[in-house]
Amino acid sequence: MAEPLPLDPGSYRGTYKLIGGTLALDFANLVSYRGTDRQHDWLDPDANAVTWARAAGIAAPAGDIAGLREFREVLARVFLDLVDRTTPSSADVSRIGELAAGAWSTRKLVLHDGATAATWTATSPTLLTEVALDAASLLTDGAALGRLSACQECRWLFLDTSRNRRRQWCDPADCGNRARQRRHYERNQRSPAL
Repeated sequence: MAEPLPLDPGSYRGTYKLIGGTLALDFANLVSYRGTDRQHDWLDPDANAVTWARAAGIAAPAGDIAGLREFREVLARVFLDLVDRTTPSSADVSRIGELAAGAWSTRKLVLHDGATAATWTATSPTLLTEVALDAASLLTDGAALGRLSACQECRWLFLDTSRNRRRQWCDPADCGNRARQRRHYERNQRSPAL
C-alpha cells in the first residue's frame, strides 16, 4: 500500500504512512496507538513536522509545534467521534471552523494568462491553516464522511474507498498482519492439544 515516510521514530519501532486519503486525516494520524501504552507521537522530534509537510505536499512552514499538536488532537477527537457515531464537541468543530475561516483570509483569487479557470492561492500558508482548510472541507462533504473509518488495530483514520466499504485496517501489511497473527494465535490456544 503506502510507503513509509522518513520520519525520525526515535526509539519507536513502527513506521508512519500517509494512508488517510486526506491531509486532515493523515495529520490526525501523527499519533500511533493513541491512548494506549504503545502510543507514539510522530511530531517528536519537532523536525518531523517539516518532513511530514513536504511529503504531504505542503510548501508551508511548520510553525508552532505545540499548536500543531493541540490541533492534531482536536482533529483526532472530532473524526474518531464521527467514526464511533458520537457527536463531536462543538468547541472542537468550532476550532476547526475558526482556523479554516482564518485561512481563507490569506487567500486570493488568481486567473493566470491562458487559464480556463481561476484558482485560489494562499498568500502566506502555514501547515496549520492548510490542514484546517482540508478538515473543514471534509467535515462539509457528506459523501466523504460516509466513507470515514478507523483501523481496528491502531485507530488511524482513513477514507474507505474500497468497493464494498469493508476495509478494516490502515494497511493490510501492518495492522492487518498483526490482527491475522493474533487471531491465528488465539485459535491455536483454544484448540485442544493432540
